[in-house]
Amino acid sequence: MTTLNDILDKVMMIEDERECSLAFERFCRENFDYLPLPGENTQFDRAMWNASKLMKLSSRDEAIVARVTERMIGDTATATSKAVLKVKDLVGTTRDAAIATWQDLLLGMQWRPMVPAGATRGLGSQLVSLGSFEKETADTKIQVNLGWLVDKDQLRLLLNAKDTADNGMPDVEVRILESERGVVFTRTTNLDGAVVAPQISVGPGEYQIQVLWLDKVIETPFFKI
Repeated sequence: MTTLNDILDKVMMIEDERECSLAFERFCRENFDYLPLPGENTQFDRAMWNASKLMKLSSRDEAIVARVTERMIGDTATATSKAVLKVKDLVGTTRDAAIATWQDLLLGMQWRPMVPAGATRGLGSQLVSLGSFEKETADTKIQVNLGWLVDKDQLRLLLNAKDTADNGMPDVEVRILESERGVVFTRTTNLDGAVVAPQISVGPGEYQIQVLWLDKVIETPFFKI
């Protein structure tokens, strides 16, 4: 009896990358109701990742990805959005667990990790990196690089906002919100669609980054300093 894995094996044997991606899309459409959850099938996850890099998904394929993601998140979405990463856990023996937690929080809020979190040392001050991550809407892509300067209790924020043609979007507002004190930092992107803020004084608290433009708002998970 032919299984989904058998069919997927044949798809993955196609040498031409684009043809392989098209075959994978057909595989998803034809087996819509039986797709594995992310993490259940390593080969399926790798095929989906490769296909997403080579072409823009159609609205039907977007629905497939959304369905799989929704099944993955399930009833944990509310709990995930309220969870908080303790940034200090990124230093020392708890580092690997903290990185995994942060990645899960990002994925739970539909951010795509680009560069993983980790602890690095800068000049004269330890920089704890929360990595680089991005989120796309129908017309905009927001990319964030975030770090915490341990010795100075400062955040380092680099942000880029781009439209569908990869042009920088000016006048996109970036806020850093503390759960009790409210907005502690705000700035709008320049003509290149960027915000560069290497020294944002914060202090102890629970923080979140908000990005606002037109009638849209997107948020990162909370992180605790």
